[in-house]
Order: sequence, then C-alpha cells, then structure tokens
Amino acid sequence: MAASLEPPVGPPLGFPKCPKCSYLRSGPPHTCLQCAAASFEGIAVNSCPICNQMLEGSDCPNWLCSDPTRRIAKIHAIAYSSGPLRKTILNYKYDGRTGWSLIFGRLLVAWLDQYAQSGPIDLIVANPTYVGDGGAPFGHTERVIDAAAKEDVLGEWPFDIDEPRAVLKVIATTKSAGHGAPAKRTAAAELRSALRIPDIERVRGKRILIYDDVCTTGSQLDAVAGFLIDEGCAAEVAGIVLARAPWRQR
Repeated sequence: MAASLEPPVGPPLGFPKCPKCSYLRSGPPHTCLQCAAASFEGIAVNSCPICNQMLEGSDCPNWLCSDPTRRIAKIHAIAYSSGPLRKTILNYKYDGRTGWSLIFGRLLVAWLDQYAQSGPIDLIVANPTYVGDGGAPFGHTERVIDAAAKEDVLGEWPFDIDEPRAVLKVIATTKSAGHGAPAKRTAAAELRSALRIPDIERVRGKRILIYDDVCTTGSQLDAVAGFLIDEGCAAEVAGIVLARAPWRQR
C-alpha cells in the first residue's frame, strides 16, 4: 500500500462497485473481503469438507469426494458462484474486464490471511492457462496470482510469480465448462497430458495450493494435483477458488 495515498473516507462502496471504491487502492485487503462478502452467497456451514459443495444430506453429490483415486486433499472456496460474483468472473474472463484481477487478488490475499494461517503452504500456483493457438485470450489465473503477490505487502504468502511458472500448460485442451461429469473427467485427463514442470525442485516435497476462479466438480484441479504429486513429487496439494458452482436440489 503506497504511503502517499490518503486513507479512505466513509464506508466501502460494496461489491461490485469495487473499481470506483477508494479502499481498493488504499485499504487493506481484508476490508475488501468483508465488504464483498455482504453480496456473496457464502459457503454453507455444513458444506462438504472436501469440495465445499452444498449438502442436502450426509453424503456429497460430487463424485470426486468419494473417488478412491482422488489426489487433491481439499478444495476451498471463497463463495458460491452466483449473483454478482458469477457475473463479474464471466466479465473478467470473457469480456476483457481484466482490471478485476486486482480485486480478485485482494480477495485471495484476505482469504489466506483469515483462513489459511493454521495450515502451512509452501507454494501457491495458478491452475495454468494456455494462451497460444486455441487457448485463452490471457492468463486469467496467473494474472490474479500476480495481483495477489503485489497486494501481499508483507510477503507472507509464497505466490508462484517467477517465470517460467512452477507448472505450465503447453497446449490447448477441451473446455469442460457446461458439460456433465463424464466429459469433465475426459477433459481433466486431457489437461494432465498438457502439463509440464520446468524445474522439479520448485515443487518437490512442497505443500501446494492451486488457485482457480471457478470449481464445478474439481476434476481439473484434481488432475493438476495428481500431476504435481506424481511428476513433481509434491507432498500435498489443495485448491482455492473464488467461486464454487452450487448444485441445488431441483
């Protein structure tokens, strides 16, 4: 936070008015999370302990949580994917509203400060984006990680910002958004084959947290986790997402 900035006056403007809010530039990240949470659909107290999915009984409907081959330890979520948060993420990824990376980065730092102090994390990586032919228009996950690293003024969190990144996606793969579980499993297997680790020593023996914007089943995060454990010799891998897609009873 720049020392020359005047302290913000009055209450925050509320999410998603963040771009016009003085707290964005001169307030601590936890102010942004507290403010934004007022318009978020918060994670249910009795949510699945593995994937944060809503529970209507004792068993999670997500196949991944009971899969004996699951490699990701847990998937944390800041909120459910609904309302203004869902709309804003879509604007960020697909409509060129790249400035939202700053807000998302602040939310990530604030979440880490509030909820991740008890569990040691050695490296925080992006679920890698491929931006070549057939890929995404920009590295949307990497951009949030970079923004979070800048907002972490005390350097408390080990964000993966050095080039090349600790884990890379080297080719475009099939999109899984909007498809059912079988298609998501297929896309996850394809994703794993597209991953590379430039320097294994950066991940060997590490407890790693993977950041992504949205999680539906977690199959892609699980694929990256399996790759980091099997090919990178990581000790443990968990995930953190801005928004967990809720499965509601119909």
